[in-house]
Amino acid sequence: MRTFWTTADLSRLGRSRRQLSAARSGGALVPVRKGHFASPRASTDVVRCARVGGVATATTAARALGLWTPPDSVPGAATARDAFGRLVKPPQRLQVAVAGTAARLRNPDDASLRLVPSAAVVVHWTDPASLVDAMPSRIASPVLLVQHAFLSLPPERALAILDSALHQRFLRVADLHVIAAGLPAHLRPVVFAADARAESGIETIVRYLLRLLGLRVEPQVGIAGLGSVDLLVEGRLIIECDGREWHDDERAFEEDRRRDMVGATRRYRTLRFSWYQVLFRWDEVGAAVLNALAAA
Repeated sequence: MRTFWTTADLSRLGRSRRQLSAARSGGALVPVRKGHFASPRASTDVVRCARVGGVATATTAARALGLWTPPDSVPGAATARDAFGRLVKPPQRLQVAVAGTAARLRNPDDASLRLVPSAAVVVHWTDPASLVDAMPSRIASPVLLVQHAFLSLPPERALAILDSALHQRFLRVADLHVIAAGLPAHLRPVVFAADARAESGIETIVRYLLRLLGLRVEPQVGIAGLGSVDLLVEGRLIIECDGREWHDDERAFEEDRRRDMVGATRRYRTLRFSWYQVLFRWDEVGAAVLNALAAA
């Protein structure tokens, strides 16, 4: 669905200046920058990318499409608490794909100001032809957003976005060759490690990093009495990953424990890791897995 227009686009649709003025006054069109307008339905961060002069890409585009997205915090930003003691996420980087021929990039929050280089805005200079189809939505194609994710994130986090795009059918396995062709040689094997079976980005990250340790890891394995488990390591260790940042469902907690008990009766050991542990305490996670395998 189209959510962005230029003045020329609206003119071709037969909108007069008076009608444009009325649409702006009534909130049906949101001014983005000179000659550019957005629907009020458009994502705030996508509008900010359009204000810079480009389209959302990498993590910014992934969030807008509903893909699993790893944290991409502005360097130096920290999690804080609001006046009610609730955790407030640190600001995320704005990732923008801009035509290589573009000039006069603007501040994402004030189009009257020029864009000043900062860690808060990542600009990906891009072949203009790659952005033509993205202009109506101001969201980069799945192929392009994944390529930019690999160029701006740790490889395992970019792979998590790629797996999510495959799982949700924004991409096909055949697209992996196109993605890999646009990346440096050292990243291409990571692209081909993608697996559409992954049901969360945390699962992807654990799978990839454990394989780097030389372990045999299979995703979404069916086990009698348990159904599908997130990961099966070396055929005997079950790993379940909580891909959600916040988890307080009591029924899910009880079901998890039931599954652990059933797994134990079938001689499987189960380890469970949270979103936070996988992303920020990986050394401990990896050591726990190796120790569990050694003890089995």
